[in-house]
Amino acid sequence: MIFDVFRQVSGVLITVFVVSSLLNVGLTQKPTNFRRHLRKTHFLSRMLLANLVLVPAVMVMAVQVVDLEPIYAAGLVVFGLSAGAPFLIALTRESKNDVALAATVMTVLIVGTVLLMPVLLPRLIEGVTVDVWAIVWAMVSQMILPMVLGMAVRQHFVPVAAAVQPWVARISSVALYGLLGTMIVGYLPEMADPELWKAIVTGLVVILIALFIGFMMGDGHNKLKKVGALATAQRNTAAAMIVAGTNFDDPRVVVVVTLVNTFGLILLMAAAKAMSRDAELLLTPIGADVPERRRR
Repeated sequence: MIFDVFRQVSGVLITVFVVSSLLNVGLTQKPTNFRRHLRKTHFLSRMLLANLVLVPAVMVMAVQVVDLEPIYAAGLVVFGLSAGAPFLIALTRESKNDVALAATVMTVLIVGTVLLMPVLLPRLIEGVTVDVWAIVWAMVSQMILPMVLGMAVRQHFVPVAAAVQPWVARISSVALYGLLGTMIVGYLPEMADPELWKAIVTGLVVILIALFIGFMMGDGHNKLKKVGALATAQRNTAAAMIVAGTNFDDPRVVVVVTLVNTFGLILLMAAAKAMSRDAELLLTPIGADVPERRRR
Protein backbone atom coordinates (compact mmCIF):
# COMPACT_ATOMS: atom_id res chain seq x y z
CA MET A 1 0.00 0.00 0.00
CA ILE A 2 1.00 3.60 -0.55
CA PHE A 3 0.96 4.25 3.20
CA ASP A 4 3.56 1.54 3.74
CA VAL A 5 5.81 3.26 1.20
CA PHE A 6 5.57 6.55 3.09
CA ARG A 7 6.40 4.75 6.35
CA GLN A 8 9.45 3.14 4.81
CA VAL A 9 10.59 6.49 3.41
CA SER A 10 10.11 8.11 6.82
CA GLY A 11 12.26 5.39 8.37
CA VAL A 12 15.08 6.21 5.96
CA LEU A 13 14.64 9.95 6.50
CA ILE A 14 14.94 9.54 10.28
CA THR A 15 18.42 8.07 9.85
CA VAL A 16 19.38 10.67 7.23
CA PHE A 17 18.21 13.52 9.42
CA VAL A 18 19.85 12.28 12.62
CA VAL A 19 23.22 11.51 11.00
CA SER A 20 23.36 14.69 8.89
CA SER A 21 22.22 16.87 11.78
CA LEU A 22 24.89 15.58 14.16
CA LEU A 23 27.55 15.63 11.42
CA ASN A 24 26.64 19.27 10.80
CA VAL A 25 27.09 20.02 14.50
CA GLY A 26 30.57 18.50 14.40
CA LEU A 27 31.50 20.41 11.25
CA THR A 28 30.58 23.74 12.83
CA GLN A 29 31.82 23.37 16.40
CA LYS A 30 35.23 23.22 18.03
CA PRO A 31 35.92 20.71 20.83
CA THR A 32 36.66 23.67 23.11
CA ASN A 33 33.01 24.71 22.87
CA PHE A 34 31.88 21.38 24.30
CA ARG A 35 34.48 21.47 27.05
CA ARG A 36 33.31 24.94 27.99
CA HIS A 37 29.68 23.85 28.26
CA LEU A 38 30.56 20.74 30.24
CA ARG A 39 31.68 23.11 33.00
CA LYS A 40 28.05 24.19 33.41
CA THR A 41 27.56 21.38 35.92
CA HIS A 42 24.70 23.07 37.76
CA PHE A 43 22.67 23.48 34.57
CA LEU A 44 23.49 19.99 33.30
CA SER A 45 22.46 18.43 36.61
CA ARG A 46 19.16 20.30 36.37
CA MET A 47 18.70 18.95 32.86
CA LEU A 48 19.26 15.40 34.11
CA LEU A 49 16.74 15.93 36.91
CA ALA A 50 14.14 17.43 34.58
CA ASN A 51 14.52 14.88 31.78
CA LEU A 52 15.13 11.65 33.67
CA VAL A 53 12.98 12.21 36.77
CA LEU A 54 10.40 14.99 36.46
CA VAL A 55 9.16 14.46 32.88
CA PRO A 56 8.86 10.65 33.24
CA ALA A 57 6.98 11.21 36.53
CA VAL A 58 4.58 13.64 34.83
CA MET A 59 4.02 11.16 31.98
CA VAL A 60 3.31 8.29 34.38
CA MET A 61 0.81 10.44 36.29
CA ALA A 62 -0.81 11.59 33.04
CA VAL A 63 -1.44 8.05 31.72
CA GLN A 64 -2.89 7.10 35.11
CA VAL A 65 -5.24 10.08 35.23
CA VAL A 66 -6.41 9.70 31.61
CA ASP A 67 -8.25 6.49 30.81
CA LEU A 68 -5.99 5.23 28.00
CA GLU A 69 -5.75 1.80 26.46
CA PRO A 70 -2.86 -0.01 28.21
CA ILE A 71 -0.86 -0.39 25.00
CA TYR A 72 -1.01 3.35 24.28
CA ALA A 73 -0.16 4.12 27.91
CA ALA A 74 2.91 1.87 27.61
CA GLY A 75 4.02 3.72 24.48
CA LEU A 76 3.73 7.08 26.21
CA VAL A 77 5.74 5.85 29.21
CA VAL A 78 8.51 4.66 26.88
CA PHE A 79 8.39 8.02 25.12
CA GLY A 80 8.57 9.93 28.41
CA LEU A 81 11.61 7.99 29.60
CA SER A 82 13.61 8.69 26.42
CA ALA A 83 15.77 11.82 26.68
CA GLY A 84 18.54 13.27 24.53
CA ALA A 85 16.86 13.88 21.18
CA PRO A 86 18.88 14.64 18.02
CA PHE A 87 15.94 16.80 16.92
CA LEU A 88 17.11 19.24 19.61
CA ILE A 89 19.81 20.44 17.21
CA ALA A 90 17.23 21.54 14.62
CA LEU A 91 15.06 23.18 17.28
CA THR A 92 18.02 25.07 18.74
CA ARG A 93 19.06 26.23 15.29
CA GLU A 94 15.51 27.42 14.64
CA SER A 95 15.43 29.32 17.94
CA LYS A 96 18.83 30.94 17.14
CA ASN A 97 20.51 29.63 20.27
CA ASP A 98 23.84 27.96 21.04
CA VAL A 99 24.06 24.70 19.08
CA ALA A 100 27.19 23.60 20.95
CA LEU A 101 25.31 23.94 24.24
CA ALA A 102 22.41 21.93 22.84
CA ALA A 103 24.75 19.21 21.57
CA THR A 104 26.42 19.02 24.99
CA VAL A 105 23.06 18.71 26.75
CA MET A 106 21.91 16.11 24.23
CA THR A 107 25.03 13.98 24.75
CA VAL A 108 24.70 14.08 28.53
CA LEU A 109 21.02 13.12 28.29
CA ILE A 110 21.76 10.24 25.90
CA VAL A 111 24.18 8.78 28.44
CA GLY A 112 21.59 9.23 31.18
CA THR A 113 18.89 7.54 29.10
CA VAL A 114 21.10 4.55 28.32
CA LEU A 115 21.94 4.13 32.01
CA LEU A 116 18.51 4.66 33.54
CA MET A 117 15.96 3.33 31.03
CA PRO A 118 16.90 -0.36 31.53
CA VAL A 119 16.45 0.15 35.27
CA LEU A 120 13.23 2.19 35.28
CA LEU A 121 11.19 0.75 32.41
CA PRO A 122 10.72 -2.81 33.76
CA ARG A 123 9.50 -1.27 37.03
CA LEU A 124 6.96 0.92 35.27
CA ILE A 125 5.71 -1.57 32.67
CA GLU A 126 5.39 -5.17 33.77
CA GLY A 127 7.09 -7.79 31.61
CA VAL A 128 9.26 -5.36 29.64
CA THR A 129 13.02 -5.76 29.28
CA VAL A 130 15.36 -3.40 27.49
CA ASP A 131 18.13 -4.34 25.07
CA VAL A 132 20.78 -1.96 26.40
CA TRP A 133 23.31 -2.71 23.68
CA ALA A 134 20.79 -2.04 20.91
CA ILE A 135 20.17 1.43 22.35
CA VAL A 136 23.87 2.08 22.92
CA TRP A 137 24.80 1.05 19.38
CA ALA A 138 22.04 3.15 17.81
CA MET A 139 22.97 6.22 19.86
CA VAL A 140 26.70 5.85 19.23
CA SER A 141 26.54 5.00 15.52
CA GLN A 142 23.86 7.52 14.53
CA MET A 143 24.64 10.39 16.89
CA ILE A 144 27.99 10.35 18.66
CA LEU A 145 30.18 9.06 15.81
CA PRO A 146 28.90 11.52 13.15
CA MET A 147 29.41 14.41 15.57
CA VAL A 148 32.94 13.27 16.50
CA LEU A 149 33.79 12.72 12.82
CA GLY A 150 32.57 16.21 11.93
CA MET A 151 34.61 17.76 14.73
CA ALA A 152 37.72 15.89 13.59
CA VAL A 153 37.27 17.18 10.04
CA ARG A 154 36.60 20.69 11.36
CA GLN A 155 39.76 20.55 13.48
CA HIS A 156 42.21 19.07 10.96
CA PHE A 157 40.77 19.63 7.46
CA VAL A 158 39.26 23.12 7.51
CA PRO A 159 38.88 23.55 3.71
CA VAL A 160 37.04 20.20 3.47
CA ALA A 161 34.75 21.22 6.32
CA ALA A 162 34.06 24.58 4.66
CA ALA A 163 33.09 22.89 1.38
CA VAL A 164 30.98 20.09 2.86
CA GLN A 165 29.17 21.81 5.75
CA PRO A 166 26.62 23.88 3.77
CA TRP A 167 25.49 20.78 1.86
CA VAL A 168 25.21 18.72 5.02
CA ALA A 169 23.11 21.48 6.60
CA ARG A 170 20.77 21.58 3.60
CA ILE A 171 20.38 17.81 3.58
CA SER A 172 19.49 17.93 7.27
CA SER A 173 16.84 20.61 6.74
CA VAL A 174 15.26 18.87 3.73
CA ALA A 175 15.24 15.53 5.56
CA LEU A 176 13.52 17.10 8.57
CA TYR A 177 10.58 18.52 6.64
CA GLY A 178 10.36 15.44 4.43
CA LEU A 179 10.26 13.33 7.57
CA LEU A 180 7.37 15.29 9.04
CA GLY A 181 5.33 14.98 5.84
CA THR A 182 5.95 11.28 5.23
CA MET A 183 5.19 10.37 8.84
CA ILE A 184 1.85 12.15 8.82
CA VAL A 185 0.81 10.63 5.48
CA GLY A 186 2.17 7.17 6.33
CA TYR A 187 0.16 6.87 9.52
CA LEU A 188 -3.11 8.36 8.26
CA PRO A 189 -5.03 5.03 8.48
CA GLU A 190 -4.19 4.66 12.19
CA MET A 191 -5.49 8.16 12.90
CA ALA A 192 -9.07 6.92 12.62
CA ASP A 193 -8.76 5.39 16.10
CA PRO A 194 -10.22 7.82 18.69
CA GLU A 195 -8.25 6.12 21.48
CA LEU A 196 -5.05 6.96 19.62
CA TRP A 197 -6.02 10.63 19.51
CA LYS A 198 -6.68 10.57 23.24
CA ALA A 199 -3.15 9.25 23.73
CA ILE A 200 -1.70 11.82 21.30
CA VAL A 201 -3.38 14.73 23.11
CA THR A 202 -2.15 13.36 26.45
CA GLY A 203 1.39 13.17 25.10
CA LEU A 204 1.23 16.70 23.69
CA VAL A 205 0.02 18.10 27.02
CA VAL A 206 2.99 16.45 28.74
CA ILE A 207 5.31 17.94 26.10
CA LEU A 208 3.98 21.42 26.92
CA ILE A 209 4.46 20.79 30.63
CA ALA A 210 8.00 19.56 29.90
CA LEU A 211 8.65 22.76 27.92
CA PHE A 212 7.75 24.77 31.01
CA ILE A 213 9.80 22.53 33.33
CA GLY A 214 12.88 22.87 31.14
CA PHE A 215 12.43 26.62 30.88
CA MET A 216 12.36 26.92 34.66
CA MET A 217 15.62 24.96 34.88
CA GLY A 218 17.49 27.68 32.99
CA ASP A 219 19.15 29.04 36.12
CA GLY A 220 17.95 32.58 35.37
CA HIS A 221 19.84 32.85 32.06
CA ASN A 222 17.79 33.45 28.93
CA LYS A 223 19.95 31.22 26.70
CA LEU A 224 19.88 28.36 29.20
CA LYS A 225 16.12 28.74 29.64
CA LYS A 226 15.46 28.37 25.91
CA VAL A 227 17.82 25.44 25.33
CA GLY A 228 16.61 23.81 28.55
CA ALA A 229 12.98 24.14 27.50
CA LEU A 230 13.55 22.60 24.07
CA ALA A 231 15.87 19.87 25.41
CA THR A 232 13.31 18.80 28.00
CA ALA A 233 10.24 18.93 25.79
CA GLN A 234 11.73 17.08 22.79
CA ARG A 235 12.06 13.40 23.67
CA ASN A 236 14.48 10.90 22.12
CA THR A 237 12.26 9.14 19.60
CA ALA A 238 15.13 7.05 18.26
CA ALA A 239 15.65 5.41 21.66
CA ALA A 240 11.89 5.11 22.21
CA MET A 241 11.36 3.39 18.85
CA ILE A 242 14.20 0.93 19.52
CA VAL A 243 12.57 -0.07 22.80
CA ALA A 244 9.07 -0.12 21.30
CA GLY A 245 10.11 -2.16 18.27
CA THR A 246 12.10 -4.77 20.17
CA ASN A 247 9.97 -5.22 23.30
CA PHE A 248 6.34 -4.97 22.14
CA ASP A 249 4.52 -7.17 19.63
CA ASP A 250 1.68 -4.67 19.21
CA PRO A 251 2.65 -2.12 16.51
CA ARG A 252 0.43 0.50 18.15
CA VAL A 253 3.27 1.26 20.59
CA VAL A 254 5.47 2.41 17.70
CA VAL A 255 2.51 4.26 16.15
CA VAL A 256 1.76 6.33 19.26
CA VAL A 257 5.46 7.12 19.82
CA THR A 258 5.86 8.19 16.19
CA LEU A 259 2.75 10.37 16.03
CA VAL A 260 3.23 12.07 19.41
CA ASN A 261 6.78 12.88 18.34
CA THR A 262 5.66 14.14 14.93
CA PHE A 263 2.94 16.47 16.21
CA GLY A 264 5.11 17.42 19.16
CA LEU A 265 7.96 18.38 16.85
CA ILE A 266 5.64 20.62 14.84
CA LEU A 267 4.54 22.24 18.09
CA LEU A 268 8.12 22.71 19.25
CA MET A 269 9.24 24.11 15.91
CA ALA A 270 6.60 26.81 16.39
CA ALA A 271 7.89 27.38 19.94
CA ALA A 272 11.46 27.61 18.66
CA LYS A 273 10.42 30.17 16.06
CA ALA A 274 8.75 32.20 18.79
CA MET A 275 12.02 32.12 20.73
CA SER A 276 13.97 33.56 17.83
CA ARG A 277 14.05 37.26 16.98
CA ASP A 278 12.65 36.73 13.51
CA ALA A 279 11.07 33.95 11.47
CA GLU A 280 13.98 33.45 9.06
CA LEU A 281 14.53 29.79 8.11
CA LEU A 282 18.17 28.99 8.82
CA LEU A 283 20.20 26.25 7.26
CA THR A 284 23.40 27.00 9.22
CA PRO A 285 23.39 26.70 13.03
CA ILE A 286 23.48 29.99 14.87
CA GLY A 287 26.53 30.49 17.03
CA ALA A 288 28.46 27.92 15.04
CA ASP A 289 32.11 28.32 14.24
CA VAL A 290 31.58 27.95 10.52
CA PRO A 291 34.91 26.96 8.98
CA GLU A 292 36.49 29.48 6.69
CA ARG A 293 38.28 28.62 3.49
CA ARG A 294 42.01 29.15 3.60
CA ARG A 295 43.31 31.86 1.30
CA ARG A 296 45.83 30.81 -1.27
